[in-house]
Amino acid sequence: MTPTKPSAFVLVGPTASGKSAVAQLLAEQTGAPVVSADSMNLYRGMDIGTAKPSPAERGAVNYYGVDLAAPTETFSVGDWLNAVKPAFFQCLEENKTPIVAGGTGLYVKCLLQGLDDLPPADEALRARTEKMTLAELQAEAKQAAPEAYAALADNENPRRLIRLLEHGGQISNHWKTELPMVIGLNVERDILHKRIAARVEKMYAGGLLDEARGLIGLELSATAQKAIGYAEAFAVLRGKMTEAEAKEKTAIRTRQLSKRQMTWFRHQLNVEWIETVEFPSLGKLAEKVSTVWKNNGAVPVKGV
Repeated sequence: MTPTKPSAFVLVGPTASGKSAVAQLLAEQTGAPVVSADSMNLYRGMDIGTAKPSPAERGAVNYYGVDLAAPTETFSVGDWLNAVKPAFFQCLEENKTPIVAGGTGLYVKCLLQGLDDLPPADEALRARTEKMTLAELQAEAKQAAPEAYAALADNENPRRLIRLLEHGGQISNHWKTELPMVIGLNVERDILHKRIAARVEKMYAGGLLDEARGLIGLELSATAQKAIGYAEAFAVLRGKMTEAEAKEKTAIRTRQLSKRQMTWFRHQLNVEWIETVEFPSLGKLAEKVSTVWKNNGAVPVKGV
């Protein structure tokens, strides 16, 4: 029976868990499009430091949620939902099921449950918080909504802190209905840390500093300015860090991000975890993910 409402196969996991590679392989095998649930992949011109799908990968698979905004623009979860919405209805017409893959838990949760219950933004509060430093935002968010702050995937992201304050912490606790089960990739810590280190080396070898040089003169959004990898690359270009120091700082921040991502997934989503260490190759891991998806079925998405 042809589905009448949007649905998706969802794959989550921390940075460097291999979710993008698995999604790419399964999309190539099935012809399904991939919806990127990554708050950094949406910025145009920020490719190397965000591990964005390569031109070859994007040539083989239809991607949505990538290159949606200039790095000078602010971009909300609502903007992301509006941008990827056409993909789901196009898939309905073509009788396909898209693959949603990413590490931004808020995007995934809002895709599954929607934003309808969130109160409207407080413009006066936004005007005040826009002038606050990162440390001030962190302190106020932690005091106003400690549980929501603890589960925040990136507490160094001013935009997310401002959204949390605007909604009184309800971003992370207003959903009361049971969430559908999604699939997640879990990687042993030592292995994940080695992958992160290798990714940072690959970023610099691939031209991250040149990419950052093209961005440094722009009036970047608060999110883009603090982006992991780019903030450190900017510091190198300004003579405030050596390249070695920047690599180490990037790896540390990425490890911290991966830990926060796992905290979010475990507290805010209903995830069936696959232990990646049990699978000797990408192909075998992708086969396992596909099997679990088929057994569980696609999950409904209410956010579009």
